[in-house]
Order: sequence, then C-alpha cells, then structure tokens
Amino acid sequence: MKNLWGYLTAAIFAAISWALIEFAKAHGVLVDMIYPYVARLIITFLADMTAGSAGLVWQTILGVLIVLAIGTGVLVIWKKKNIIRWFGWVLATVSFIALLNTALYDLNAYAGPLADDLRLNVADYTVTELNETAVFFRDKANALAKKAERNEDGSLNFGTFEEMAAQAAEGYKKLTYEETISVFAGSTAPVKKLGLGATRGKTGITVAITGESAVNPKVPTAALPFAMNKEMAHRMTIYSDTDARFAAFLAGIHNPSKAFQYSAYLMAYYYCYEALASVPTSTAQACAAETDAGVNEFLRGDLEECRKFFGTPKAEPNVRTAKETDATESTDPAPQVTFSEYTDVSDLLASWYIQNYILPLHQEEEEVFDPFDPSQVDLAGIANAKKEDK
Repeated sequence: MKNLWGYLTAAIFAAISWALIEFAKAHGVLVDMIYPYVARLIITFLADMTAGSAGLVWQTILGVLIVLAIGTGVLVIWKKKNIIRWFGWVLATVSFIALLNTALYDLNAYAGPLADDLRLNVADYTVTELNETAVFFRDKANALAKKAERNEDGSLNFGTFEEMAAQAAEGYKKLTYEETISVFAGSTAPVKKLGLGATRGKTGITVAITGESAVNPKVPTAALPFAMNKEMAHRMTIYSDTDARFAAFLAGIHNPSKAFQYSAYLMAYYYCYEALASVPTSTAQACAAETDAGVNEFLRGDLEECRKFFGTPKAEPNVRTAKETDATESTDPAPQVTFSEYTDVSDLLASWYIQNYILPLHQEEEEVFDPFDPSQVDLAGIANAKKEDK
C-alpha cells in the first residue's frame, strides 16, 4: 500500500482540480462575480514579488524540479529502490502544480467575456461593415507608419525590449484610472523576455503561479508592443486569446507612445483584413483587394514581416458561422455575409468600430423631437408656448 501513496495523492489533487472546473462550469455567473478579482489580486502580489528578478522564476523552478526528478530517478535505479513508488510521487508533484494553476488562473475560462465588462455589444455585422472597419484601421496604421522612427534599412526602431516593456503599462493605467475600466486593474509590471520556448509563431506565455508574463523577443518589431500588451492582459486574468488581443488593442491606442499606437492599429488591420479576405464571396474578395491596395509601402513592409512570423490568422470560425443574406434584404447591391457569433478578435474589433463610429454618426443624423419647436409641433392655442420672433 505504501507504494501507492504517491498515486493516491496525485488522484486527490486531480479530483480537486476536476471539482473546481465542474463547479465553475455550473456556476459561471458566481465565478464571474468573484473569482477574477481574487485571482487578479493574488497574481498581482506574485508579480510584484518576482518583478525584481531579471530571469523567469518559473523557468528556474521548472529546471530545479526536472534536475531533482532525474537525480532522484537515477538514485532510485542505482540503489535498486522501488521505481513505482518514485514515479507516484513525481506524478503527485505534477498534479499539485496543475491544481495550483487551475485554482489560480484556469477558472477564468468560465467567467464572462471581456465584452460584457466593457459594455460592448457584439452583434451581427456585414461584410461592408467589416470592410469599413479594416479601412479605418488601415488608414490609422498608414499615417503612423509614415511617422514611425526607422533605421537606415527601413526597419522600425522602437528602442530596446526593456524600454518597450516599461512603456507598456501606460496604456493599461489610462484605461484603469482615466477610463475607469476595473477589469484592467491588474499588475502592470514589465513583461520579461521568453528564453526557452521562444520559437517562430509563438508570442509569449503567462504563468500565474509566479505572476510572470514573458514575450518572445523574436516577434517582429511592429507587433512586439502589441504582444507585450496581450501577455499583460492574460496576467490580468483575461483568459482567452481573443479577449487578450482586444485588450492589447485598447491598451495600445490609449498608450501615449506612437510605437504602441502603431502596433495596435497595424495588428487590428491585420486581423480584420485576414477575416475579410477569408470570406468566400465575390463581394468580400473585391473589398479585400481594394482595401489592400490602399496600404502604403511602410505599412506593407511591416505587415509582411508579421505574416512571415505569425502566418495567416485562423478565421475559419467566422467563415463557418457566416450567413448569406438575400440581396433584397441588404442595402448593398450584392449578397452579404453576416457574422453571427463571437468567435474571433475581428468580431470584437468590428463591433467596437460600429459602436464608436458608425452608430454615433447615425444618431447625429436622426432629428431629435422637440415639443417646443414650432417646425415640428403646432403650438397654436398653447398659452405658454414660446412664440417665434417676428
């Protein structure tokens, strides 16, 4: 029986993790009301504790555990001890670490989406509206691309990794204290460089149990500020990549640094254009071609670097949930596609643009009814009505 204690301990930890996940699934509203705030508070404390270390504390801990596992394994074999018992306790250690991560971070997957916290109405939208969104972001990025500081070879010069990491906090501070969005009131400690695991296509990683966010320094310079904001969003308990990318966009455009603004608008255009280009209709393809033609040489060069590193964003969910509408139901001459599910960051970006730019414009165009306006109401016979000056 003593050979099984490690396995039993691992099973208990795994069972607790399972129970926590099942509870979160069944009580999403309760989790959303309490859990993210408690988790954010603890992670912020851990981030402050590990911020003074130049290296990644979690990688050091992982290295020590691996060395211990190998060392004790060799010792067990050499002394001909019970390898089954040894493996049980290794499994128990792994299960305990997984439990810590589940309890501290993973339950955020069952909290409400970021759109709810931001009062963002994510509703159906058409190809035309997605195209308008992409054009808006393209024009913003075009203007900033021309003004961006560059090296002699045309590559961007945003300063060192450490300088950018220190600047990243400013956007989130403005969102928290000036825009009063409490969901961003988490740790703004600078992100660190990701050493091991810094491979092509990977932007970074956030480890909740040490409160550390790390970013791949190989990310193209144009996307690096955005990647830093994205990992900081994860550390603020914003769980999904879709929500973290949208948070990174908001933090970027609110950052006083032109480098962060450019990175935010560039990546917003990147996601929206790729979503538009993925729609298999002639209308969408024509819009995508026309929009792409308006990209200036500076922005195009930076986009190409990003595409080489990231590849084409996965926009299949948008295509899968797209609904063709009859031409007679649309104000456009050709059939449209209406995106009907919140599946990709382009959905959030399009909804944000519609809510902040299209809807206010329509509201301004609507005539407000004034009961005392003689051009709208016949005031004859009303004693106290204000008479027009003759």
